[in-house]
Amino acid sequence: MKKIVTLFSATLLMSFIATSCSTSASTAKIKPKAEVSISNQNWYLINDNNVVKGLYDKDVMLVIDEANSTVSGFAGCNNFNASFTKVSGVTSFVNFSETKMACPNLQEEKAFLSMLKSVNRYEVSGKELHLYKGNILLLTLKTL
Repeated sequence: MKKIVTLFSATLLMSFIATSCSTSASTAKIKPKAEVSISNQNWYLINDNNVVKGLYDKDVMLVIDEANSTVSGFAGCNNFNASFTKVSGVTSFVNFSETKMACPNLQEEKAFLSMLKSVNRYEVSGKELHLYKGNILLLTLKTL
């Protein structure tokens, strides 16, 4: 009986080793995901899956133009423009210029622009653009 258990264990071990060293056909065919373009799309700021509205019920949004390294948009009261850089996986929005309309309650707009200035990476998930500072999610935008 002891020989049967030993023989069975050895056979099981050899089967495990043989299968763990092989590559399955489905694994061999996996290709890396192509990077989704974020360029030339309207990205709308969302909160609880609803588009955030600014003054006069206008959507808070941005458009990234990777070819010209620019970003522009509407921050809630004022329009803005900035430079967009992406070097060695680090993303930055810098050199901001904004219109200077006097609007009530500019705190939300200032917070939005401040967060954009802090972004150092992004991820795209379906139709959503997630902007991060390190591992901290700052903003979620959605293309419609």
